[in-house]
Amino acid sequence: MRLFGAPLSPFVRKAVVIAAEKGIEYEYDPRPSPLGWTDEFEQINPLKRIPALLPNPSNLDYAINDSSAICAYFEKLQPEPALYPTDPEAYGRALWIEEAADTDLANRVGMGVFRPVFFNLASGKPADTETASEGFEALGKVLLPYLENQLGGRAWFAGDMFSIADIAVMTQMMSLDLVGFGLPQDRFPALRAHFDRCMARPSIASCREQNNKFVEKAGFQIERVSG
Repeated sequence: MRLFGAPLSPFVRKAVVIAAEKGIEYEYDPRPSPLGWTDEFEQINPLKRIPALLPNPSNLDYAINDSSAICAYFEKLQPEPALYPTDPEAYGRALWIEEAADTDLANRVGMGVFRPVFFNLASGKPADTETASEGFEALGKVLLPYLENQLGGRAWFAGDMFSIADIAVMTQMMSLDLVGFGLPQDRFPALRAHFDRCMARPSIASCREQNNKFVEKAGFQIERVSG
């Protein structure tokens, strides 16, 4: 089994964390990314999106693409520990929170905050922290308050278990934190506590450590703006 995708992609993180939680082993190819695609990747995913998973690395024509599809595949491949609730209501909520995180939240985090910092640094330009700050404030008006309220004083987003919903949100929050925009405790106490709770899990702590090493190796100097 081989997993493809740049390590700083929040969608790659989703697959990496799920696999770690379940003890699923795979080969990892970090090369395909929006900054450059390998020659074979268009055959694996003609849409050129990451992550991609080859259950059989010798068969490039049979891939599982999209983080949600890969995570659901991992759940069926290794059912324990379960990361999707069995209760119908909690299951539906988990899928909704995952969808919200993967779509509008991902777009606003990626385009509005992460790219102005990281992509500028990757192309040899100064980080555009002004644009990133504006992007973060836009998040703080609707989406972050919504997620804060959805926790409702609970430890996890869907029922009483750590699930795909928590992983999907957390991977986006990691992108914010990586470019200097941590969640402010005074504005989003429930979300900040959720982030810290997730970071205490070995699967996520290891992923975060690898992300930080990648940034350090690249030599990027990232200013801490919040959190």
